[in-house]
Amino acid sequence: MNYCLDDILKDCLDSTYIDNAYYSRLRQDMDEWEGQGKLLDERERQQFEALIVQENWLLDRRQFEQWYQLYSRECLYWVPAANHLPDSARSDAQTNVTIAFDDRRRMGDRIVWLRTGVAYSQLPVSATSHVSTNFVRIPTEVAGETKIRSQFIVHERRPGHDTQVFSGWMGHVFIEQDGVLKIDRKLVCLVDAERAHHNLTFLL
Repeated sequence: MNYCLDDILKDCLDSTYIDNAYYSRLRQDMDEWEGQGKLLDERERQQFEALIVQENWLLDRRQFEQWYQLYSRECLYWVPAANHLPDSARSDAQTNVTIAFDDRRRMGDRIVWLRTGVAYSQLPVSATSHVSTNFVRIPTEVAGETKIRSQFIVHERRPGHDTQVFSGWMGHVFIEQDGVLKIDRKLVCLVDAERAHHNLTFLL
């Protein structure tokens, strides 16, 4: 099934699942992301690494409706405004400013903005190149979840503007939903998150 904008508008949930318990889960995530990762085996590469690479491919081709389908029904796209671990207290989304904190409804809104021209800072649109590497599996105590951490670099270019380069690490939390592997939470930790960023309206 290929989603269109009408499907996204019908599918978006209200932000009812972002509550104190959800923030508590994110704080546990931040503690676990500090753990020592293990290299992926062949099966894990075919499952998790392949899905992250597919996500990069869809974003670079602006296939946002298909990208949206990679995510679970109660998902999150989060870019903290703190530059790195281990000071995870500064990366507490409930008490600190974030660069992006998008639940499923907000992710749907973002796609509508990008498609309809409401996001004027994406006129003209950005061309991006996402590269991910150094995939490791992070231990977690949460049953049914898999945490994959990777390093990334993203080049972004808009006509008439200088090329921007973003780098850091990403954390993807995977779950199985209706028999399909889905991204439940995506954390993007920029190495320079605390500086002023010019036009981060595209998707990392």
